[in-house]
Amino acid sequence: GAAAPLRTASAPTGAAGAGAVGAGGRRETVTNYEVDRTVRTVRAGSGAIKRVSAGVVVNHRKSTDAEGKVTSAALPAEQIEQMTALVRESIGFNKDRGDSVNLMNAPFQNEIAPAEAVPFYKNPQNLDLARSFAWPLGLVVMALIVLMGFVRPGLKAWAASRPLPPPAPMEPVAQFSALIADTPPRAALPSPEQAQLEQQEQMRIEDARRLARQNPAAVANIVKNWVHGDQPA
Repeated sequence: GAAAPLRTASAPTGAAGAGAVGAGGRRETVTNYEVDRTVRTVRAGSGAIKRVSAGVVVNHRKSTDAEGKVTSAALPAEQIEQMTALVRESIGFNKDRGDSVNLMNAPFQNEIAPAEAVPFYKNPQNLDLARSFAWPLGLVVMALIVLMGFVRPGLKAWAASRPLPPPAPMEPVAQFSALIADTPPRAALPSPEQAQLEQQEQMRIEDARRLARQNPAAVANIVKNWVHGDQPA
């Protein structure tokens, strides 16, 4: 409010009285006015919602007929209105604030039937893997064909053309025994003379074997003479 006027100075009074002012006196008056000040502090919240806008898309209603075919149809207007009211209640719809809600009924993407299983030999990954192994396997097969068709027959022909090693020399006694042992048997005759001849021949063979064991050098000379065509005396 306004403050009371403040008088700063007054001239001294004369001897004639308090209300009298001298001829040479002066009076000054100073008046100060002050204005009231009001300070107000307002703290707003961490966040404030000015306006809410919501959009909702609802799929068509699906139904299955007697043949098992699935069909879709739009929802009736009454059901759409009920859904719109439900959305408004959910978001805290305020008309005075300028909120808006838009609900639309539209068909979603139809379900795609599962693709048929691809056979093993038609799978692209398996085909790529087979191509990566085809070249090494082809080289192995070609090497086997060359080995079995050309190298192996050549090895067999070379082995057949090689001369056989000479037989190991046998001792004279062994040679004589072998010659005696390899004598082909003769047909037996029922006559006693033939039996006697066979017995005598067997005795000679035994004597020859015994002689070969006792005197190998002599037997070797006999065999040598036979080889050269000389008949024993």
